Amino acid sequence: CNHYLNAGCTVAGFSHKKDNFTSERFRFWGMDATNEESVESSFANAASEFGNPRALIATIGGMLPWKTVAETSVDDFRSLLRLNLLSFFITAKHGMRLMSDPGTIISIGAKPALEPSAKKGGYVASKAGVIALTRVLAEEGKSVGITANSIVPTIIRTKANEEWGTADEIPKWTEPYDIAAMCFFLTSEQGRSVSGAVIRMPNK
Repeated sequence: CNHYLNAGCTVAGFSHKKDNFTSERFRFWGMDATNEESVESSFANAASEFGNPRALIATIGGMLPWKTVAETSVDDFRSLLRLNLLSFFITAKHGMRLMSDPGTIISIGAKPALEPSAKKGGYVASKAGVIALTRVLAEEGKSVGITANSIVPTIIRTKANEEWGTADEIPKWTEPYDIAAMCFFLTSEQGRSVSGAVIRMPNK
C-alpha cells in the first residue's frame, strides 16, 4: 500500500489476521471475508472514518494440495470456492455499494484459470469464477462509473512461496511490487479507460 500512502491516500486494510503495519493514513480492521456480516460491518466502519472507498483491491485467496477431480473431496472443493470466489463476491458486493463515480475494483486471478491443467480442478474453478465475476462487475459498473479488472500473475514471490520454490524458479516469479504498481495505475485517473480487462503478469 506504499504507492497509495506516498501519493497522500488513506488506506484501509482488512484481514482475519492482525496486521502490524503502521502509518498515519493506514487503519486495519479484522474481518472474515467469507462472512457477509463481518465484511459489511468492517467496510461500514472504515467508510465512517475514511469516507466512501475509491478502490477495492481484493487479494484474498489460497490453494490446497493438488489432487485430481476424482481424489478431491467435496469439502476441499467447497473450501476453495469459499476462500477464493465467495470472499471476492462478498467484498466486491459491499465495496461496490459504498463506491461512487469514480471507483475501481481489482481482483487477483491465477494463470491456471486461463490455462487449466490436471490436479487443479478446485483451484481452477474458483479462480476462473473470480475472473468471470470481475468482468460482470465491469459491465455493471459502466452505468455508475466503476471499473473492474483482474490481474493474473503466475507465481507471486512471497515469503510463503519461497519456502517451496527452487533457487532457479524464484527469480522468475512475479514481484509483489510489480503487481502493486499495476494496481496503482488501474486506480489512477490514467487507468480509468481500462475496464473488463484480464491483465496477465507472467514470470520472466
